[in-house]
Amino acid sequence: MERSAEDSGDWCARVHPEGALYFHDPIRGIYTDSNMRDEPRRSSMTSCIDELLALMTSRCGLELRRGDIELVVELTRGRDHHRVCRYYFVDHPNRLLFWLDEMPTARIFDGVLGVEKWSHISASSYRNFRQHCELYPSDKPLGPQLLKELKEVVVHASAEIITTDLSLSPFDADELSKILDLIDRLEGKRKVRVVFESCFPSEDDCFSVRFMRYFSRAQFFNFCGLPEARLNADQPLFVKEKKSKFLVAFSWAVNVALFDAPRSHMEELRRVWVDRSINSPRWKNFNSKLSSEWSGITMYSTVMVAVDVSFLAVPSVNLQNAGSVTIISTYISLFCIVGSLVVSLFLTRQNRMYGQESADAAVIFLTRVTGSIFGTKSLATVHGLPYAMLLWGMVYFIIAFSYQVFTSTPIITLATTGSACGIVALFTLWLVSAAREFHILPWLQAHLKDKYQTLNRARCGLRL
Repeated sequence: MERSAEDSGDWCARVHPEGALYFHDPIRGIYTDSNMRDEPRRSSMTSCIDELLALMTSRCGLELRRGDIELVVELTRGRDHHRVCRYYFVDHPNRLLFWLDEMPTARIFDGVLGVEKWSHISASSYRNFRQHCELYPSDKPLGPQLLKELKEVVVHASAEIITTDLSLSPFDADELSKILDLIDRLEGKRKVRVVFESCFPSEDDCFSVRFMRYFSRAQFFNFCGLPEARLNADQPLFVKEKKSKFLVAFSWAVNVALFDAPRSHMEELRRVWVDRSINSPRWKNFNSKLSSEWSGITMYSTVMVAVDVSFLAVPSVNLQNAGSVTIISTYISLFCIVGSLVVSLFLTRQNRMYGQESADAAVIFLTRVTGSIFGTKSLATVHGLPYAMLLWGMVYFIIAFSYQVFTSTPIITLATTGSACGIVALFTLWLVSAAREFHILPWLQAHLKDKYQTLNRARCGLRL
């Protein structure tokens, strides 16, 4: 750590490996981000610390001990511009943070619901403890046990990713491989330091603690160690609220009108957005798929625009009345294709801007865009718009082309082209029906069977 020659009283100025300046009182074990080179601020900080230490002694009977119980304190301004003293205590032996006043749990638990058992609360506190160790590296090395623990976790996560696609790891396979390489280098560096020095620099511990914080955060969000623990990335833990029949019917109508595009995107979104939390590797893969899909749709839309314009330039079409079916259908097809092209370009740009954000930023983004009564279905519908509009453009072009062919051709040509068109339509519909996961006929049969069984039970009950 670098020490500043400027006067800061008993406080030692330190620079975090990432460049942030903070101050440390090595005698009492106190950390702060406030500027202790300012004499009035240093005096106010001293008064605030004295009050906290007296309150801790009277309420808990504890005292600050360097490396055992430490204090992090900061002076800020409240909404009314009055000075506010923010703080927390760090219990290193128990690896937890604590306060002397009541604290709201929403921020401590990051909005996770159902945190009731002490083991789960301890997991949250352990995660916050790791974050403290990352923000304020200690002169006292954490020892080789930290690297050993981190390596075991990373190896297990790597094996899990190789054997299943339902891993809960916050890192993907490439990132885990890089972390393992970094751990090996840190272990080699530690062995050299042990030979020549008695202290291992805390900068290295800072990065090790950061990785452990990500894994601890994942364990907390997935309720690890509890009976209701999430064991795979697709497993929801909370019961979803039932939607009204109107919303269900409306969503079904929109899904049919958009050629089942919202449902397919909804399934992908549910793999990423589980219980309002995000799995980081899946989020990155999800956005990569979206970018590839929209880029392909952009190319198809460009081709279809050229096809529509070329069709309108055909003499037999160009000479028709502006109110003919051929002209109107082609115009509608052109509007749909251009709409698909514009929406694809816009969504691709938005995905490049926001799709590569961290998991925390992605949670904020998804919470904002799925806050309507339709929830995630609204976002799935938006993602499916380019594909749906492209298909509608093709449908209207087929209508225009078919009307042009079948209304002005001889009988022989009509029979030949009609037969070929029927065969192509038959095979296309068969392929679409076989590829769909939802089939109307089996659903109707199962629904009617349930109704029949319900009526039989009601009749038997009346007879008794």
